[in-house]
Amino acid sequence: MEHILSSCSTALTQGRYRWRHDQVIRDMADILERQRIKKRKQPQPKAIHFVKEGQP
Repeated sequence: MEHILSSCSTALTQGRYRWRHDQVIRDMADILERQRIKKRKQPQPKAIHFVKEGQP
C-alpha cells in the first residue's frame, strides 16, 4: 500500500497512478461498507420512559 500511495513518477507517466488510486479508493470503500453493515446489525438501544417525581 505504501508504494501505491508514494506517487511513483514512472507509474504516473504510464497512467498507472490512476489505476492504483482507484484500487486504494475501492479497498477503502469496501472496508467502510463492511463496517457500516456491521454496525447496522447491532441491536438498537431501547427507549427510556421517564416518570415524573411522585408518579408510579
